[in-house]
Amino acid sequence: MPSWFSKVFKSEPAKPEPVQVPVREVRSAGLDLSGDRPVPEPHAPRKVVHAPILKDAAEQSGWSPEIRIKARVEKGNRACTFLLDRPVLEGHSAWFPHVGAAAESPLAQVLFAIPSVDTVLIHGYTLTVARNPTVFGDWDQLAKEIGSAIRGHLIEDRPVVTQAFVAAIPPEETIRQTIQRVIDTEINPGIAAHSGAIRLDRVEGNTVYIEMMGGCQGCAASDVTLRQGVHEAFRSALPGLGAILDVTDHAAGTNPFYNQLPAGMR
Repeated sequence: MPSWFSKVFKSEPAKPEPVQVPVREVRSAGLDLSGDRPVPEPHAPRKVVHAPILKDAAEQSGWSPEIRIKARVEKGNRACTFLLDRPVLEGHSAWFPHVGAAAESPLAQVLFAIPSVDTVLIHGYTLTVARNPTVFGDWDQLAKEIGSAIRGHLIEDRPVVTQAFVAAIPPEETIRQTIQRVIDTEINPGIAAHSGAIRLDRVEGNTVYIEMMGGCQGCAASDVTLRQGVHEAFRSALPGLGAILDVTDHAAGTNPFYNQLPAGMR
């Protein structure tokens, strides 16, 4: 794994010298201490530094031959996200809803060859794989098989997507204009009855970031709204779209339309 961690956090400042406090002053504060022992001043709370991932000069020649992968099963148990220690697809993202859409991705074709793999999303350092909805149980065996396939493909330095795939990706401005039009004419009028709204946060490459507001913020049905409404409308209008990411702080929602998911939507 790249040696990121030495640069992610700043070194801690030197600790202050202990301050001698007379015992009588300590006892007056209600503490029972024996002897004239020094009482150090309390340290200020540590601050967590959210620094960007950095690469040192030794890493510029390439990544280590060992590829590390961590798997995380997503909410609902249908999808699993695989996080790698190196970028899989930089600058763009790729969405493959079925094997027929994966002609321009050698990696996606390898994954679709695994029984029960239903969809594949490649974005940055991650691959998110959904399995067929008729498959139940834990992900242990399937995740191992998928992780092994990803590792083998990358070790052999085979392409993730073809140049033709990258060339067909629409420009950012086209994506921005198309998505904004869909939000204004299809999405927001449809969810206005639920006091909800969708805002386009930004576009990076062919990845779209959105924010849910009003009754959608913190709503128990927000995942359903995204999957069955927003995602379908966006991808129908723009087939070259990659990842659609929700940046909403749902914990801060003050007036969600559904506090609990209705029985008919579970």
